[in-house]
Amino acid sequence: MTPPQTATGVFGGTFDPIHNGHLILARALRDTFALPEVRLIPTGLPPHRAAPPVSPQQRFEWVNAAIAQEPGLTADDREVRREGYCYTVDTLAELQSEQPDTLLVWLVGGDSFHHLESWHRWRDLLDCGHMVIAARPGYDWTTLSEELARELHNRAVPAQPAALGKGRISILPTPLMPFSSTELRDKLAHGEDVSGLTPVAEAIRQSGLYLT
Repeated sequence: MTPPQTATGVFGGTFDPIHNGHLILARALRDTFALPEVRLIPTGLPPHRAAPPVSPQQRFEWVNAAIAQEPGLTADDREVRREGYCYTVDTLAELQSEQPDTLLVWLVGGDSFHHLESWHRWRDLLDCGHMVIAARPGYDWTTLSEELARELHNRAVPAQPAALGKGRISILPTPLMPFSSTELRDKLAHGEDVSGLTPVAEAIRQSGLYLT
């Protein structure tokens, strides 16, 4: 089954560092919506958190290496090259200008969606493409603000290719791995083996960047 129009997946994040959970999400986005391409876009200078100690270029290189053998997954360095803060709304607008006839199907984590109202031009974001929310197991939807809950209710459609459309929202139906980049960094800092958690474990280990 194919999407009703040309569509491209967009998965942004710090990827500090990239791990198997990120790959599960990227594959799920690609397969759930039958997307020919999903772009993984490492953040340059994030506006909502302190800049990661590992450089954007290094994080991009690890992402690129991690998905080298993954069909339909590509690494995009536009935010790595951008000066100043990287706002999602600007990245999506840039992608749309390059592909005016393409629907952007962009992924956001449940925790990020929960705080969407603090994002730059968040209302515009809702109409930049088809938003897909990936929530961790046990995510509490009842704690959304009244306004976000209303937007989700009004825009929600099934997670399937035929439902794709600008201004719509779907929940990604996928089992998520119960660990995060924070936990991965903690293991790396303590010299623990993380070969089962990320496809670039050896490259990360050799860099020594997460050692305390």
